[in-house]
Amino acid sequence: MALPARARLGAAALTISLAVVASTARADDRAPEAPAATALDERVQAGRYWRLETPRGAVHVWIPAAYDAATAATVVFVHGYWIQVDEAWSTYRLAEQFAVSGINAMFIAPDAPAAKWEPLAWPSLAELVRTVADQVDVAVPAARLVAVGHSGAYRTLAAWLANPALDTVVLLDAAYADYGLLPWLRGSPQRRLVNIVYETGRYSDYLHRRLPSTRRVDGLPPDALPDDRIVYVRTEVGHWELVTDGVALPLALRAIGVPRTASAALDLPLGLPPRCDPPLAVEPLEAPRFSGRFTEFSY
Repeated sequence: MALPARARLGAAALTISLAVVASTARADDRAPEAPAATALDERVQAGRYWRLETPRGAVHVWIPAAYDAATAATVVFVHGYWIQVDEAWSTYRLAEQFAVSGINAMFIAPDAPAAKWEPLAWPSLAELVRTVADQVDVAVPAARLVAVGHSGAYRTLAAWLANPALDTVVLLDAAYADYGLLPWLRGSPQRRLVNIVYETGRYSDYLHRRLPSTRRVDGLPPDALPDDRIVYVRTEVGHWELVTDGVALPLALRAIGVPRTASAALDLPLGLPPRCDPPLAVEPLEAPRFSGRFTEFSY
């Protein structure tokens, strides 16, 4: 017996709906396409990476593809408070930022205090470099030694100024106090400083007034910083953005006179593209609740 017209239309609509659902299910079952690798991804992946376990905590090491130890620098990045080195390596995307700089260097990121009451993880820069040299299968540079610090990293950098091999310091909003930078800079005309400042202007102004050769820059330039021996940059970029946006750190590294790698003939643009992978899952640090004599969170 033939179905009424209304029933035939309902059956046809049901068939079409089921077909759409089945097609959608098949589409949902397909794995999402992987995003195309960018030039920055390719540069990072072409380099070499180590994560070292040491008695003083984890140490991350990265070198670019055309790394040449004979002319390279050792660049040590020290994170600030409220973060640990594994999380900093991932969320700051340090390998990508080092790749954007394009310089010929061995980049090292060691553990450091995550709060002001924690002891220094690496009071000796020489010990850190020796530890890395013992655990990687490439030569460590001997020509240049550079320390880069963000925020509370100043405590570690203060201890490292005594190392005679240290020739360059890069501060990313880390000039919170007088910890020996002035005598260190006056101790040799070969020593260099790049000081990029958001909220640490009070001591920075004091420091640079006593350094007549300072080159003052207002705002982060779009392409390059001057390569003067002492550079002081005042910026409205935020305290944390200085280590997350992929501009300030590569700019500073390009300005310290380290040779570029052969693979960096064409500069990568400053700034980091949106990330496609989720950041490393790390238990976040919480600021403790103070009582008694601990009444503030200053650096």
